[in-house]
Amino acid sequence: MFSPILLCAIALAPFAQLAAGSPVSSQVQNISKRGCPSEVNISNPLIPHLNYPAFRAAAKDAVAALEEFKETGKAPVHPGKALQCDRIRVRKEWRRLTTKEKKAYIRAEKCLQKSPNFGLTANETFTFHDGLTNAHAQGFTRYHAGPKFLPWHRWFVWHHGYSLEKLCGYKGPVPYWDYTLDAGPNFYSAPVFSNDPEIGFGDGGSVPINELGGRAGGFIVDKGAFANYRPNLPLPHFLVRNFTPDALYNPDNKYGIALSDTINKTARDRVLSATDFWQFETMIDGLDEPNFRSLHNSGHFFLGGDAQSFNWLDGTPWGGSQVFGANDPLFYLHHGNVDHVWWEWQNKKDSYQYDFRGREGGTDSICDDLPFNNLGPDVPIGLALKTEWYPQCYTYEY
Repeated sequence: MFSPILLCAIALAPFAQLAAGSPVSSQVQNISKRGCPSEVNISNPLIPHLNYPAFRAAAKDAVAALEEFKETGKAPVHPGKALQCDRIRVRKEWRRLTTKEKKAYIRAEKCLQKSPNFGLTANETFTFHDGLTNAHAQGFTRYHAGPKFLPWHRWFVWHHGYSLEKLCGYKGPVPYWDYTLDAGPNFYSAPVFSNDPEIGFGDGGSVPINELGGRAGGFIVDKGAFANYRPNLPLPHFLVRNFTPDALYNPDNKYGIALSDTINKTARDRVLSATDFWQFETMIDGLDEPNFRSLHNSGHFFLGGDAQSFNWLDGTPWGGSQVFGANDPLFYLHHGNVDHVWWEWQNKKDSYQYDFRGREGGTDSICDDLPFNNLGPDVPIGLALKTEWYPQCYTYEY
C-alpha cells in the first residue's frame, strides 16, 4: 500500500509539471493608449449583485496604473476613478471577531447554503454555496500551482465575502484563520474547530463514512454550526473531514505535529523572504517541496476530507479533473490566510505590491484573464493585484 505522502505526490504530479521615467504629463497622456488586447467580456451578467460594466472600467484603469508603475518605478499617485472605493473594509483574524460578529458570519455562511445559484450549476436546485464550489472546481488546473493561483483565489475569496454581504446581509469583517498561531501538538484545539453550534466550524467528526467511493472517505462533521451539512457537489453527501491521516506523517503518531513545520511562523517568514512574485508563489504553494507541503497545501492536508480536495478524490470519477475543497466553510478562512500572507509580502515594498511574473521564460502577463466559470466576468490579473482597488476594496487589520 502506498503511504499517504506518496499518494499525495502521485495525485499532485500534474502540478509539478505546471510549476516547473517619463514626465508626469506624458504618463497621463499615454494612459489612454495603454491597455490589454481585449476588454473584459460582460455579455453574460448572471450574478445580480455584481456591476459588470464597472468591472470592465476598473480593469482598464488597473492595467493603466500598473503600466505607469512599470515606466516610472513609482506607485501611481492618482489611479483611475474606476478603481476608487466607497470605503475600505478591514479583514480580521477569526480570534479578533467578537462573539456577535462570529455568530453573524456563521449565519450568513449558512444563508449562502440556501441561496439560489443564479445558473452557476446546471442543477438549479443547488445553492449559491454550491455555485462557488463549482466555479472553483471546473478546470482547476488553470489556476492552481502556477502564477494565476494567488490572484485567482484572492478574487474568489472576495466574491465569497461580497456575496455574504449582498445576498445575506453580513456587515462584519471578513475573517481569515492564521494557523501559524496554532501550529504544534495542539493544532486541532484551534478555536475554529470549536463545536459550539453558533460560532464553531466543528471538529474532525467521529462517524466514518464514504458516500463517493474511492478514497473519498472521512468522518461526518456532526458538531458545530455546520453539523450534518450536505453539499451537493460532486454528488449530495455529508461534509467530511479526516484528521487521522496526519498521524501517518509523524513517527510519534501525534496528530497535527507532523506538518506543523510547514505552516508555523518560521514557514511564513521563509515565504515572506521572497524577492519576487514567482519566488513567493513557489514557496507558499510548495512547488519547491517534493510532497507539496507548504503554507497553502498543508492547510488542506490538515483538514482532510472535502477540504483536502486533490488525492481525496482518487478512485472516483472526479479524481484529477475537479476539486471540491470549497464545500468546507473553513476553505474560505484558510485561503483568506493565504491571501493575508500575500498582502503582507506585497506591503513590504511598492515593487512587490505591483509585481507579477511566472517562471523564467514564460509569457505570463497582467492582461491574462482569470477564468471564473461564470462567477462574474473573467478579469485580468492586474485588477486583482491591489486589494484597495475597486471592486475588492479591503485591507487587513495587521
